[in-house]
Amino acid sequence: MLVFKNDSDYLDQHFLMDEDIINKFIKICDLNGNDVVLEIGPGKGTLTKLIASKVKKVYAIEKDIRLKEFLDKIDNLEVIYGDAIKCDYPLVNKIITAIPYSIIEPFMYKLCHTSFDSLYMIMGSTYVKSVLNYEINNLALLTNCFFDVNWYFDVPSVCFYPEPKTLSSAIRITPKKDYKPLELLFKNMYLLDDKKIKNSLMESLIKVKGLTKRESKDLINSLNISDEFLDKKFLSISNQELKELYDKLNKVV
Repeated sequence: MLVFKNDSDYLDQHFLMDEDIINKFIKICDLNGNDVVLEIGPGKGTLTKLIASKVKKVYAIEKDIRLKEFLDKIDNLEVIYGDAIKCDYPLVNKIITAIPYSIIEPFMYKLCHTSFDSLYMIMGSTYVKSVLNYEINNLALLTNCFFDVNWYFDVPSVCFYPEPKTLSSAIRITPKKDYKPLELLFKNMYLLDDKKIKNSLMESLIKVKGLTKRESKDLINSLNISDEFLDKKFLSISNQELKELYDKLNKVV
């Protein structure tokens, strides 16, 4: 028998408890008998039970093995116990999650390399607002370069136990199909994150603007960017550095 002092003993999880919000969230997921769903962080399975009753198959990734006693009772469910940032994802068409805000950045980066049709997520409103307002920071720009985001409704903290410190929002994320030129440029740079900025930027300019290698180098030189900055890896730069780069490229792309 597992013994916990209270639900906050589970690993950084806030369990959605409000039945009306749960049903409202399930409704926007638009589930049907052909869906194959991945739920990330099922917790005790409150949402999972409803999902499993409506779809063809449910997979779940749960980091906390102590929740096994709850999840084992749910039919039509296959659980992978491990870290959702490190695990390989099964092939699904929908993803449903309410992951901790603390891992949203690596999670969104993982999604950039994941095939899916739509993702339904309850996430901190600060992140959601930064994306919808098209703020230029690493997380918001990453999201906007790869995905379209639709807001549905806010979820007050009192709907969870234990209560999170911030307001949450229910959103849908879908892979982007129509890109602005600058979004496509930065998308390519994110995909070339293992290279120095000078190389990923040059390759992205060639691909997006159709420049020659010489023309790309000349354009980069015209931006008056320091060699020190160009030698950095793209994902290592600060939000302020990213904004400065974005503003410079916005004038020429």
